[in-house]
Amino acid sequence: MTSRLPFHPGDGRPRYVGPATVVFPDRREVSVTASLVLRLDPSTVENFSYDRHSTWAGSITLVQDEDGVDLFDAAPGILRMPDGRESEFMATGGSSGENGCSGLGPAPFHSA
Repeated sequence: MTSRLPFHPGDGRPRYVGPATVVFPDRREVSVTASLVLRLDPSTVENFSYDRHSTWAGSITLVQDEDGVDLFDAAPGILRMPDGRESEFMATGGSSGENGCSGLGPAPFHSA
């Protein structure tokens, strides 16, 4: 069998894969598994403004199917990490139980 390159090569960018909570605009909460990557470290850009750029992105997947829950409805939503840090994101497309996401503001899984 031929070996292949890993999905996430050692590019040095901070990543997070693990549990999180999505908070919808109507304040409903659901448990998800998040797979996230820091696209831009704001500490490396002088006079960086969070409202002009998306600094993190990835995917979110429901831990279990829930009737009436569509992750695309989290537009915008809040992604809360197990340690309580949170940040706003936009769902970017996918199925009701798995969606891409694009962060708005500081990444909740990385301290600059």
